[in-house]
Amino acid sequence: MREDIFELISFTKDNSMGACLTSNGYLIDDEVAGKLHQAGINVVNISIEGPQRIHDYMRGKGMFEKAIAALENLRKYKIESTIATMLSRYNYKYLIYIVELARQYQVTTIKFQPFSKIFLNRQGGDNFLIPDREIGTMSQIIDKVVLLCHNYAIATNPRGYLAMIPFYLGRKHIKLNNGCAALEDSCPINPNGDIYPCWALADKDTLIGNLKEDSFLNIWNSPRHRSMVAKVKKEGCPGCMMSCYDENFGKETIERRIAMNVIRLQKKGMREYTRSILRKWTKRLKFYSSYRGSLKGIMNRICGFLIKKKPVNVKPAQEEIDKAIKEIEFAKQILEEELKRSR
Repeated sequence: MREDIFELISFTKDNSMGACLTSNGYLIDDEVAGKLHQAGINVVNISIEGPQRIHDYMRGKGMFEKAIAALENLRKYKIESTIATMLSRYNYKYLIYIVELARQYQVTTIKFQPFSKIFLNRQGGDNFLIPDREIGTMSQIIDKVVLLCHNYAIATNPRGYLAMIPFYLGRKHIKLNNGCAALEDSCPINPNGDIYPCWALADKDTLIGNLKEDSFLNIWNSPRHRSMVAKVKKEGCPGCMMSCYDENFGKETIERRIAMNVIRLQKKGMREYTRSILRKWTKRLKFYSSYRGSLKGIMNRICGFLIKKKPVNVKPAQEEIDKAIKEIEFAKQILEEELKRSR
């Protein structure tokens, strides 16, 4: 739909950022997939709601074939693909099919998300929800999905998040015990440059600022943003269960992350996988250097803290270094496993 999409992706990559594209697959033919590959896209997320009959009922006739063709073209150019599925009363009984489809097309991740009324531009939407009597049935299906994804080494939402979806679709209010972390570490920016606290709170009353009028840093650190976050924490959030914020319900286990990286290793090959790990680590160090100073300076502060025992605030630096060390150990473990298989 945007003729400059490939230019935008290349611009993103040239500025040391990852690029993920979400699509219904309609326009991703062989030529487009090739251009996405050349532009350096990291991941393409294809929306699939179930078998052909269900998918076409929800998205339009012929859309299923387009989505499958997109997965095939992405696989041809070795572009990592994921599947996004919006759960509702129309398709929750076909989740096992989605998992098997993901396995067939070597999809690395499935992101499930329950239907939300915030996606509608008018009142209604109850026809997407489920009656109380079906909550148990849906919970059983989700348990099977979690097990299958584990067996197939396909990443998906945290188990705690998936377990709450049937209750959310059954009109039960979902409240997080520790609050939603989205307010502290992310924010949506719409095409006009407007910044909001989160996707569920995105209207004129919750507008934080606009990028055309001020810098992101000033907006993020503004009294308006701080007061908005404090207000939401005090009054509570709508409990949207957007998959963007699913880590509030838990994170992937180390076993699942290892399994996922083995799949990426097999798909990309030893050389390209190692390069991707090194690029990722280098980007993190460069970002942190621009934020907290050079690596040498970071190490000097850490050494000074350890030797002099002064209460220097180096917690963010230590956390970032620990992450980098874990990444290296993680990559080393995967490479050792692959070498054992090759022998």
